[in-house]
Amino acid sequence: MCLQCPVPQDEEKHRVVYDKECKKLKDLTKKGAESSKIEVVSISVGRLLLRINVSVTSIDAISRRIDKLREENLLPQLSELIQGLIRMWTFMAECHKKQLQKIMEAKSHVQVASCKITGDSGLRATTKLEMECLNWEKCFGDWINAQKSFVKFLNGWLIKFISQENEETCNGIAHFSKGRVGAPETFTVCKNWYQAVQKMSESQVSAAIHDVASSLHQLWEKQSEEQQQRVQADYLSRDYERRVRSFYEERGINYSNGTTASGLAGLDELEKNIGFMKKRLEKQRIIHVQAVKEVNAASSSLRSGMMSIFEALESFFLEGLKGYQQIRNPNKGGKVEW
Repeated sequence: MCLQCPVPQDEEKHRVVYDKECKKLKDLTKKGAESSKIEVVSISVGRLLLRINVSVTSIDAISRRIDKLREENLLPQLSELIQGLIRMWTFMAECHKKQLQKIMEAKSHVQVASCKITGDSGLRATTKLEMECLNWEKCFGDWINAQKSFVKFLNGWLIKFISQENEETCNGIAHFSKGRVGAPETFTVCKNWYQAVQKMSESQVSAAIHDVASSLHQLWEKQSEEQQQRVQADYLSRDYERRVRSFYEERGINYSNGTTASGLAGLDELEKNIGFMKKRLEKQRIIHVQAVKEVNAASSSLRSGMMSIFEALESFFLEGLKGYQQIRNPNKGGKVEW
């Protein structure tokens, strides 16, 4: 039954009228009014007091009913939910521990620049992985915040029914109080649960995932630069070969691709005409080799980044599990393992 029901409202209305009649009776008595007038007001006060007592009795009955429903229905469901969460957090901690072990056991890593994936496909793969990491970070934060918000709301809702102090009137009859409809065991469990989730901090996990996403973005930049340098080197190489071939064909000399210019007729003239192109090609190849090294260096950091993620995840779930195991178990009467 809802607490915002007619019984408490009726009691409050009767209380207001009762207070007015009590004041009126006191004033008549003080002024020495006729006994008949005093008797009429006194009878009215007595009737109002009877109605208030009936309302208070009804409120107490409603309170006991709500108390019973909370302890017999809500509390067992909360206990079952918390037990399920403990099993989930235990599984998650073990899962991330195994993932970390597998990464640590891996003795080598893939060098991205050495893979057969080239061109835009490699860039798209890196970008997609970066976006997945950023989405992972967001979903993980949302998942934890959803749990915290749920427990905060539940705890806040129960707190409304726990009185901080007894409410009394001048004549000793208490007004209706939310605190009179309490559920101590349920409240204790939810309070412990709320305190446990508030201590959880996913910042280290989020930071580790974000660092990997940043590393992937840097890898994408290195891949893009390597691709540009490779295209430039390939272009200069083809242009150089074309010019060398053209040089010899113009002079009627047979030249096959890959043949060194050493010992061929007209070498001095060749060097004079396209020597600058050869130097430019050699310089570009050196730049491309350096770009490849930078791509491989960037890709090698991904392994350590993933290790940091799963280390943070394992630590987070183990700490969270400790908090859950400290929640009071109503079936065992204390802070023991569920």
